Amino acid sequence: MKRALADIAKGENTKLSDQEIELGASLIENMSDGFNPEKYRDEYRERVQAMLDENSKGGEITVTAPEAPQRAQIIDLMQALKQSIEKAKPKRKAAAAQRKRKAASSDS
Repeated sequence: MKRALADIAKGENTKLSDQEIELGASLIENMSDGFNPEKYRDEYRERVQAMLDENSKGGEITVTAPEAPQRAQIIDLMQALKQSIEKAKPKRKAAAAQRKRKAASSDS
């Protein structure tokens, strides 16, 4: 089932408790780190520079087409949750029946 982005709730009417807000702020603070540009490489610039270097030496530049990105499988979370609940039902029924038998045998 496909839905338009406009059809998906954005959380405008969502109420958050102070505890939830504090937890979110704490998570952001703990997971945030100052930006350190030395940790990153400009791979595109490096490839272009390598091509220019090769060209200046009289070499031939060959460019290959990039691979098409593979599409990820989109999972309907509500459907997955319903399936998970359905799988758990027989286990819960069996556990409830076992508790009833246990209670009945202890009453005797």
